[in-house]
Amino acid sequence: MNANDIYSNLLNLSDVTVIDVLITDKAIEIKCETLKTSQLCPHCGQLCNKVNSKSVRRLRDLSIANREVHLLVKVREFYCSSCHKYHTENLDFAYPNKGYTARQSKYIFELCQKQSYQEIGAITNMHKKTVERLVLFQCEKNLDLSGRYARVKRLGIDEQSHRKGKKDYICILTNLDDGTIVDILPDRKKETLINHFQSLVDSFCQQITDISCDIWSPYIQVVRECFPNATLVLDRFHVTKLLNTPLDTLRKDLRKEFKDETVYKRLKWILFKQYQKLSDKELDDLHAAFEVNPLLKIYYFQREKFHHILDNQPTVEHAIIAIDKWVQDTQNNKITIFDGFIKTVQKYATYIANYVKDKLSNAVTEGLNNLIRSIRRISFGMPNFEHIRLRAMSISS
Repeated sequence: MNANDIYSNLLNLSDVTVIDVLITDKAIEIKCETLKTSQLCPHCGQLCNKVNSKSVRRLRDLSIANREVHLLVKVREFYCSSCHKYHTENLDFAYPNKGYTARQSKYIFELCQKQSYQEIGAITNMHKKTVERLVLFQCEKNLDLSGRYARVKRLGIDEQSHRKGKKDYICILTNLDDGTIVDILPDRKKETLINHFQSLVDSFCQQITDISCDIWSPYIQVVRECFPNATLVLDRFHVTKLLNTPLDTLRKDLRKEFKDETVYKRLKWILFKQYQKLSDKELDDLHAAFEVNPLLKIYYFQREKFHHILDNQPTVEHAIIAIDKWVQDTQNNKITIFDGFIKTVQKYATYIANYVKDKLSNAVTEGLNNLIRSIRRISFGMPNFEHIRLRAMSISS
């Protein structure tokens, strides 16, 4: 086996043979040509075997022994005698009009999952803009929007700040079953969401069985209007956050009132936990706080009763009845710190109670929000909406 055959086997490219190899300290140039003698015409589909001319296409390939590899591929321009048009032969291992092989593109794309374009450009000796174009091109190839929408049955809806301090939000749609991003919309306005969902095929809105979102009125209105078959579940994390807010406000007031009591300095995360999940040390701290202010004990266990409803009720109907009873009990005992929470509960009791059906939450979407934030961090900010949309959807596919 001669040296050219060794490089042919090393490249592992079908229908390609190596003609010559030039090795320098930093690079390996491999001259090669394709073995195909004919190709289907992209215009009319007829087989072409008449070669009009030949040219050399330069492609960056995966490095070997810390040397850049450049393929100098001799490609043919065919003439189609049927439609009388010319076309250059396509290469199975490279995308049209690109200066790199498909495997080099995949390699760069995977490197960029955790590092910035500038860092990858320095590692691979490529300009950062070239790396950016390569990654975005690969993202577009991986997009498969129709497939994403076809797979989703249980939909998550959430938002994330696009530009801090600008009240500028993007809306993230997720598949709660497989933990992937379905799509990202440029804002969270009711009109934007309705127009988007109505622009999709009719079967999409009909196929959605469950939707989880936070307590944002436009989301709830969109679900009512666009998804007739879906069960709306208000995300428990956001319900719990709203339920915990009065307790946290009370804790802050108690810390100011009892400045000498060190127990209130470490009480925040203990208060947020459910009672049965506390450690022995946390239980001691909590009961010490109760001794200083007995009202805190009443408020804490009233909060716990609401958690027990969502954890233990067997059906949505039972949960709704239990929630109504909790509201009445809270009001009868004049526990006014939950008044704001009670207003929300009375307005959306059914959507909150729907949680007990399948324990569906929007945790998947919250996790994917962290993925988008990580993309921003490694990119040192990414103000272009379409770019961050492509990056996030491609990584989560």
